[in-house]
Amino acid sequence: MTLLAETPELWDVVFKMPVERLRFIEAQAQKAGPAVLDVGCATGMTCRALREAGMAPIGVDINARFIDTARTKDPAGEYHVGDMRTFQLSRASDLLICLGTTFSYNLTNRQVAQTLRNFHDHLRPGGRLVVDVVNAIAFTGAQPFRRLSRHTFNREGEEAVATIRHGLDLRAQTMTEQVTWRRKGHAVRKDPAESLRLLFPQELAFHLEVAGFADIALLDGWGGDAQGFSGRRLIALATRPG
Repeated sequence: MTLLAETPELWDVVFKMPVERLRFIEAQAQKAGPAVLDVGCATGMTCRALREAGMAPIGVDINARFIDTARTKDPAGEYHVGDMRTFQLSRASDLLICLGTTFSYNLTNRQVAQTLRNFHDHLRPGGRLVVDVVNAIAFTGAQPFRRLSRHTFNREGEEAVATIRHGLDLRAQTMTEQVTWRRKGHAVRKDPAESLRLLFPQELAFHLEVAGFADIALLDGWGGDAQGFSGRRLIALATRPG
């Protein structure tokens, strides 16, 4: 398990919620309906914001520590531990969101298909899906691939420095990340490497169609740009017909 997976408080420092992403999700919920399902909700940051905006979100995450933290921070909320491929809830949602790196942990086509089918089954007819993935196009351009990056975070006066080694497996269409953490008063921590699936726009659209979705739109950012597709994030919107 990685340090971030073990430490929900540090996760909240590292992964701030972009305002433009929240506004985008709120706008989609206004169109689709208030029953929102956040798959990969982590510590419930997005669910809490949506509840404050008058929505009725439910959060699901595979990490029990994150769910415990979400329940502590949002006692009125509803949170469940579950795998995105196999979780089962009784409520059919108006809008299902899967943001950040969550969906990219589907490393094989079989896993992608299983997850999208489960998403389809948890939406009401006419319900909407928003899924955010790592864009493979960003790794095919002329810009050199960064093998090493360094990031500094501060939590309550404690500085944490993360050095990330990146790798690419072009055959598997995956990117690997291995993080080494340095914190004052702590031993150097080297996390296990994690892999993320890279998906091309039309590849993602095909998987959505096979899973039964329609009205698919592909975006290059939370501002709604559908032109460049050169950034690392690829956003898809789709509808369960009915």
